[in-house]
Amino acid sequence: MDCDRACDLLGAYRDGELGVDESAGLAAHIAGCKTCRDTLAEYDRLGRALAAEGRRPMPLSLGPKVRRTLDTEDADGIAAEARSWRMPRTRSGAMAFASRAAMLLVACSLSAGTSWFLATRGDRIEQIERDVVSAHVRSLLADSPVQVATSDQHTVRPWFAGRSDLAPDVKDLASQGFPLVGGRLDYVDGRRASVLVYKRRLHTINVFLWPSPGNADSALRATTRNGYTLLAYTRGGVTTWLASDLNTEELKTLASLL
Repeated sequence: MDCDRACDLLGAYRDGELGVDESAGLAAHIAGCKTCRDTLAEYDRLGRALAAEGRRPMPLSLGPKVRRTLDTEDADGIAAEARSWRMPRTRSGAMAFASRAAMLLVACSLSAGTSWFLATRGDRIEQIERDVVSAHVRSLLADSPVQVATSDQHTVRPWFAGRSDLAPDVKDLASQGFPLVGGRLDYVDGRRASVLVYKRRLHTINVFLWPSPGNADSALRATTRNGYTLLAYTRGGVTTWLASDLNTEELKTLASLL
């Protein structure tokens, strides 16, 4: 694959929109081309910058702007509603009117804030999915998917100490059909991730882990991207993502054993 073709595909590659073969071919090109690696890194930098902007608190000016827009687009309807809300003549009536208005404003604010939060959260999850799939494919294209190659959990866990933000619990699950291959470091969601590598017959399974202090435990979430199965959950302040071309049920079995 030449650089012109690679550059045309970098955006779709980063967004996880390429097929398995095309994604693998582009990843191989990127591994040997500094120009394309730098371009992809710039895409990632811009993506993180835009995502960071999206995570900023909702500006105080947003509420009035939304209300002005609604006033413009639905003036007749709002006018009719306003007429039904005639200003009361008594003090008690005025207090009730103010209470109703305050409740309406709070409801509008909560609705806008919730939509903002859900949209930002969805974008962030999609970004992590792309990062996990890209890291998984890179490991399959490398000479070895591990940096420390051993099935001895007492060797793998200490290897992470000082190299990563998390030295995870390590289990050799060979007797359950998931032999431990080893471990490595990778880069996901703008941070260093500890990665445990397991096998299931001819399938490679990458288990990405990083600390998430203060995050509540979450239920197991399964999805597919670019033909790969992804599982994600948070437990005990640690976020875990599993990636493989293994089927979902067998991957869930491994997740239950970790």
